[in-house]
Amino acid sequence: MIMERNLAFEQDAEAFRRLWMPKEEELSHQIERGRELVGQVTHTSRDLLSIAALTASLNVDGHRADLVILKAARAQAAFEGRIKINDHDIALAAELALPHRIKRTPFQQAEMTTEQLQERIEQLAGQSVPSEAEEESESQQGQPEEKKT
Repeated sequence: MIMERNLAFEQDAEAFRRLWMPKEEELSHQIERGRELVGQVTHTSRDLLSIAALTASLNVDGHRADLVILKAARAQAAFEGRIKINDHDIALAAELALPHRIKRTPFQQAEMTTEQLQERIEQLAGQSVPSEAEEESESQQGQPEEKKT
C-alpha cells in the first residue's frame, strides 16, 4: 500500500494531492479538536492502577513510563473525541511507551501487540484493580471518582 501510494505520487503529484486533501483536512480538524479536548480528559483510580500493574508486570523501572502512558492515553481519548480514557487507550499508549523500556533476555519476544497489551491489562484488572462498579460505590460515599491531570 505504501509503495502504491508512492508510485501514484511520483506519477502525478498534483492528482495525488487532490485525492488526499480531504482526508488530510479531516485529520487536521480531528487533531485540532483533540488539542482542545485533552485538558478535559479524565481517568479513574482504576486506570492508574491498571497502568501501574501493567508496567510492574513487565518489570519496568521507575514511574516515567506510567506517566507517559497516562498522558498518551489521554491524548488518544481526546483524539477520538472522548473525555474519559479506557483500556484500549492505555494499551495503545503502552505499545508506544514500553518497547524500549522492557527488560528482555535474548530469546524473549521483542514486542507486544496492542491486543496483547490490552489482554494483559484485562488480566491484571481481574487480579488487583477495583472494578468500575466498586469505584462508583466509592464515589457515592463522597470520594472523587475521576481525576484530571
